[in-house]
Amino acid sequence: MVLHSDERKREILRILTEKTMPVSASAFAEKFGVTRQIIVKDIALLRAEKIDIISTAKGYMLNRNDSEGCRTTVYVCHDTEKIEDELTTVIDLGGKVLTTAVEHPFYGTLGETLNIKSRKDIKNFLERLRSTKSEPLLKLTQGKHMHIIEADDEESLDEICTALKDKGYIME
Repeated sequence: MVLHSDERKREILRILTEKTMPVSASAFAEKFGVTRQIIVKDIALLRAEKIDIISTAKGYMLNRNDSEGCRTTVYVCHDTEKIEDELTTVIDLGGKVLTTAVEHPFYGTLGETLNIKSRKDIKNFLERLRSTKSEPLLKLTQGKHMHIIEADDEESLDEICTALKDKGYIME
């Protein structure tokens, strides 16, 4: 399906609006019969129109800041064996883990969109780590990493942060 630039940009925006997971430039390129570089240019033009599109390692997605929840960044430190407990602590108290990132001394900030909001999401995340034989980002920084977490209100965020601190995950 070859579309004119404006039609293609509208279609990209429609797809990003419908999707909750990232869509790669290669997937868009294949769908529209153009090069990946043309898609990168289209995304840049959409951003110039003040469309809030974020880039992740897996592709592009809309930054859904229209959420009515409250957000905070938590700086935590733990080993690989505590990942499930940390994520479960946030989820069980009504939070969502939106992102994870590390500050690498050479590469700078490295991160990924997670959008973990249920125990099923945690299970799927951990299974993807295992099945791909991948190491979590926290391995690059001796367990130090950060998350953007979201909850319905400030009180819930405070409760989540207190629980993470009580478990020794929050870095002082």
